[in-house]
Amino acid sequence: MTHGKQSKLNPVRKNIIVLLIAVVTVTSVKVQTAKAMTLLPLVPTFTTASRAVYDAAKSNGFVVPKDTVVAPEPEPVYQSYAVKYKRSATVTAYNSVPWQTDSTPCISADGSNICQLREQGEMSCASHLPFGTKINVPGFGVCTVRDRLHPRFAHRVDLYFGGADQIQAAKEWGKRSLTVEVLDS
Repeated sequence: MTHGKQSKLNPVRKNIIVLLIAVVTVTSVKVQTAKAMTLLPLVPTFTTASRAVYDAAKSNGFVVPKDTVVAPEPEPVYQSYAVKYKRSATVTAYNSVPWQTDSTPCISADGSNICQLREQGEMSCASHLPFGTKINVPGFGVCTVRDRLHPRFAHRVDLYFGGADQIQAAKEWGKRSLTVEVLDS
């Protein structure tokens, strides 16, 4: 016996959605990686995973029971900054793990706890620019300079991607040559 419309999903896509639902149920973590963005491209970067799975399931034809309660999607907070100047930069990524940083991987050069800041939606990066400088990086967004690189990498911006669970996302970002905007903050 069938109820309503049958979903005509690609079996691989259906399995991915089922896997995401299982992961959300077990871990209840936030979707914050570039990998998740390629899987669920319409989901804002800092939406909770359960909301992302709900939206993906609904958009792919799954029938969601009418009595399901879903929290409203939070309004994104955008702050506009004037562009001070643009410059070419090599943009890389790093994670807060001791073998990429030091024995206190969550504490940046300016003393900030970048792990906590990322949980709050504040993106951090390393650069030779003064601490507190905001940089708009295409494909990543606005980050605040809170960390430093070796002087030989003065032409780089190194984006903080998160902890050990985000190493794959940082690897996928790789090394890119981009024009970044230094913002007047």
